[in-house]
Amino acid sequence: MYVLTIDMLQYDCPFVNTSDDLDVSYFGTYWDFGPNSFIIRGYIIAKDSDELQNAIYALQTQPKFHKLDFLSKERNIASVRVEIDYTDAMKAIRRNHGYIVGPFHVRNGSELWQVGFDTKADVERALQDLEKNNQFVIRNQNRITVEDFSRIISHSSILADLMRAIDELTPTEKSILKAAIKHGFYEDPRKVNITKLAREFRISKAGISKNIRRAEKKILTHIGKIISLNNERV
Repeated sequence: MYVLTIDMLQYDCPFVNTSDDLDVSYFGTYWDFGPNSFIIRGYIIAKDSDELQNAIYALQTQPKFHKLDFLSKERNIASVRVEIDYTDAMKAIRRNHGYIVGPFHVRNGSELWQVGFDTKADVERALQDLEKNNQFVIRNQNRITVEDFSRIISHSSILADLMRAIDELTPTEKSILKAAIKHGFYEDPRKVNITKLAREFRISKAGISKNIRRAEKKILTHIGKIISLNNERV
């Protein structure tokens, strides 16, 4: 099995189009495919309740939109079931024997796809098909075993929680954590320290340390759950 992470810019996707104008993220976790349309179950996360309502209204005005049902709703987060027409990109994936293998994440006008193919030839044909009407970048491409795939599926809900936790980091937390990783803060021996990061961001050492700890706590909580599940299977 070949698994691709694709950063996709679609011009006919309701989620991509509305996320380009609003401070909102969409997470697709489950799909039901019909002859002419498909149903996505997932989450809408906005900066506040007003922006959530704006996103819902914007979705309902999109050409390919059919229906939205609320499964639950609380403040700025909604669990929803949405039916839309097939986009050009989804048709290309399915036409070339592709299938969904992980959550989709949509934000700022682009969408991260997790798709699988049985053969290298299917991958090549699908990418050629996608190029006709879409813009995309392959972020990752791996060949995985049946055992690997089984583990991904079994951890899918926790992985979705991890993605949401990363998305909900503050801009400062994201920037500092990204810089810390890039410059070798977590390497052994450490290539950059708190002092150098504080100088780069022009904030105090305490501020750097606080943002790193906060970001780590948000992310490591979910990583700890994955480790616990793996230990239970040993």
